[in-house]
Amino acid sequence: MRYFIVLLVLLTGLAQAEIYKTTNADGEVIFSDQPSPGAEQVQLPELPTYSAPSAHTRARTTSAAQKQPPKSHYQSMVFTTPEDDATLRTNLGDVSASVSLQPVLKIRLGHRIQYYLDDVPHGKPVAMTKISFTNLDRGSHLLSASVVDAQGNSIISTDTVVFHLHRASINFPNR
Repeated sequence: MRYFIVLLVLLTGLAQAEIYKTTNADGEVIFSDQPSPGAEQVQLPELPTYSAPSAHTRARTTSAAQKQPPKSHYQSMVFTTPEDDATLRTNLGDVSASVSLQPVLKIRLGHRIQYYLDDVPHGKPVAMTKISFTNLDRGSHLLSASVVDAQGNSIISTDTVVFHLHRASINFPNR
């Protein structure tokens, strides 16, 4: 580690100088800017550089980007129910979910909503902003949704919502 730091200091201070590498009798590797008997010259890669685009070029690309239509047909997509980190109590394991989509779902363009439960697609994409899940297991579940086009490409997605389902246990029916 010590030799690496020495090498780094030499490289930064002597960017244009030649670097030589030798190994002493104890097997330690030594880097130096002075050639010594048995030393080999180290070939360093060229330092990367960056040239910023001119202000004129940046202004042109910004105005071109502003003229392009937005890529998404939608401004927002969020779950209204269940709320994130909600605790739901239902002994049947039935959970209803509702999505708010702005603007409304563009069914004529072939857009549908794909729901995901625990990161697995739940059924086929549907043209409904409400869905019901039945007989879910107790515990925490992840819920998300995406608007997909006719080819199945995602257009907009919700954030993942976590909900906790409580069901009466057959092991402790009185609790």
